[in-house]
Amino acid sequence: MTAQIKRYYDFLLFILLILSIINIPGICQNIQNAPEGNYILLKPGDTPGQIIKKAANITPSKLQYEWQKSEFNAFVHFGINTFDKVEWGQDNIDISKFNPKEINVQQWVKTFKDAGMKILMLTVKHHDGFCLWPTKFTALNISNTPFQNGKGDIVRDISNACREAGLKFGIYLSPWDMHEKTYGTPAYNDFFKNLLTELITNYGEITEVWFDGANGEGPNGKKQIYDWNSYYQLIRRLQPNAAIAIMGPDVRWVGTESGYGRETEWSVLPGLAMDQKEIAEHSQQQSLDSAFIPRDLMDEDLGSMEKIEKASSLIWYPAEVDVSIRPRWFYNEEDDELVKSPYKLIDIYFNSVGLNDVLLLNVPPGTNGLINENDIKSLQGMRCILDETFKVNLVNNAIARASDEVKGHEAKYILDNDLDTYWTTKKDIRNASIEIKLKKQQKFSVAMLQENILAGQRIEKFHLECWNGKKWNTFAEGTTIGYKRLLRFPPITTDKVKLVIDKSRTNPTLASFGLYLAPPEVVFEPFNESFADSTSITISSDIKNAKIYYTFDGTVPSENSLLYKGQVYLNKTTKVLAIAVADDGKKSLPVKADYNKALYRIEYKNGYDNKYPGSGLYTLVDGVKGSLNFNDGKWQGFHGSDLDVIIDLKKVTKIDSISIDFLRDINSYIFLPKSVQFSVSDDRKVFTPLKDINNDDIDSRDYKAVAKEFTIAPQNISARYIHIKAENIGVCPQWHKGSGDKAWIFADEITVN
Repeated sequence: MTAQIKRYYDFLLFILLILSIINIPGICQNIQNAPEGNYILLKPGDTPGQIIKKAANITPSKLQYEWQKSEFNAFVHFGINTFDKVEWGQDNIDISKFNPKEINVQQWVKTFKDAGMKILMLTVKHHDGFCLWPTKFTALNISNTPFQNGKGDIVRDISNACREAGLKFGIYLSPWDMHEKTYGTPAYNDFFKNLLTELITNYGEITEVWFDGANGEGPNGKKQIYDWNSYYQLIRRLQPNAAIAIMGPDVRWVGTESGYGRETEWSVLPGLAMDQKEIAEHSQQQSLDSAFIPRDLMDEDLGSMEKIEKASSLIWYPAEVDVSIRPRWFYNEEDDELVKSPYKLIDIYFNSVGLNDVLLLNVPPGTNGLINENDIKSLQGMRCILDETFKVNLVNNAIARASDEVKGHEAKYILDNDLDTYWTTKKDIRNASIEIKLKKQQKFSVAMLQENILAGQRIEKFHLECWNGKKWNTFAEGTTIGYKRLLRFPPITTDKVKLVIDKSRTNPTLASFGLYLAPPEVVFEPFNESFADSTSITISSDIKNAKIYYTFDGTVPSENSLLYKGQVYLNKTTKVLAIAVADDGKKSLPVKADYNKALYRIEYKNGYDNKYPGSGLYTLVDGVKGSLNFNDGKWQGFHGSDLDVIIDLKKVTKIDSISIDFLRDINSYIFLPKSVQFSVSDDRKVFTPLKDINNDDIDSRDYKAVAKEFTIAPQNISARYIHIKAENIGVCPQWHKGSGDKAWIFADEITVN
């Protein structure tokens, strides 16, 4: 569990504790009699059948439904952390550094709109307390920086640019404030509401207000008890159409920051309410303004029958998936080559939007105030793949026949591209099928299904079959559908498809169904490897019979480039680019893979951790150095153990210097070694010690990531073998948040001159 995830979870539990002591007389009058809506209290005597029926009829509030339809949104982390090159600031930040001289918020908005995003969520204040608008309530704001001579207001500029371009605008306001002196006292809640009031009254319509659960110490060493209910009431009064997300009642966090949702994602979850004391006031957009906060948001199973049959209440509580396009949330130039590829973004899209979630993708501007070209290219590539995939719905003009249907809600309505129309069966018919006859034989590799969630989320299990001329064969299957389910599979060619609803909580509904053909994708095996003398690679495509073209010089291949005919053999450091061209002319985006020839041989006496293998066995001697980001794929990790390796120079060689790089990233439990020992040998039997370097800042509490080179310069030494041992500190020190947990060593390049 990462520190950020643990923080969210800890504070969710904290909220539950607070809610458990709230008593709001009369707020749930008659609620138990409410047959539907986005929440319901269950009666003690409800049978499993009655509970399932009630769950199947819970529906999203209007604002939840509008939020869900956004599907794909932009997160923008930008602030003083951008200039300090940190993820979390401190209370003693120098805001005079903040001066993005080339800022162009129209570039941000155009980038996101072109990518198909619908909401721009701006980090208006992070944990450090620096505000991107000229607030009256703290001096730690943009008016006290050199930016636009103190007249700047980025919240104003972004909100205006969004309105002009037709994007919706949202704000992320961190409750934690490392700088504010009232933090940790009741007065802070008033301070926080003052900030919130400015934001939701001065900048037009706000579509989403995003709170995380961060709750560290303030300047007085205390933590804050957040008055969440008063925050919610304020937002409901001043921005009644704004969804309150994450540490909020309308939208929940999916549970990770990977970008990936659950295979089975229910929007109807068990609540916590046993009586009125556990109901949060004004936490939903409903006539009674009441709701319940569910527990265990990181469990793989949140809404199955096993979960809801033990509940005292049920609530519609959809999930949002957040992830950054870069390894970090704030911009750092060292990540420019680590931007997620278009294909990685597509995989995230299918595993978030395609799993009944809304995707919030962070794209952070740099210190110049512009989004980096690499991020833009990756988003453009993603959009290109999505547009090409969903350009033609191959069920257009098809004929649909259902095993059961209701007049006015026939099977044909799943093919009309209208979410307001839908198919359903007669009451309590829970198993049904729809056969779809295409106009001709079609090839497809993607299926899309959408329930009519305005009637509830009902389908628990389904599968798809194709007709091969003799029988029906299953080619895809899934569990929950909800607002949207996307399935990918090897291309199928047929003229008949059958959708089978295997299990539904009550009569199923389906508003939309589609079949699509994705463009080809190139796959390298292995991908990005370091090797000793030579290696061979294979290049393939997910589309059968697609032609693959490749280059060795870093240029983008075309149909005039080398045609792949079998394994490619490499005996030197090489950058390979490849494209695939399907027989229908559809092309993949170019994919690049790096293969680095090792400078020396290496033997490990202690193995590296498989979670952080770098590029494999030869990572430490491949001539490629890692960045300050431990996740860049170039570092090897050693968890609680020492690094212990022997380098073979292949012959006795005069040695002027030996060096090895290590990383310190205390936030990530990565520490510099206690010491690094160097010794040499001609025959690998007897090693002569050269020098032990003791780490002189082993107790450093500097949380900024630092790479340190440990170097020796021996005099008049020749050898063939070099033995390097780096001693791990073992466990995190007492002052560290992970005290007692195993510490990491992260090592990269060994250089011999």
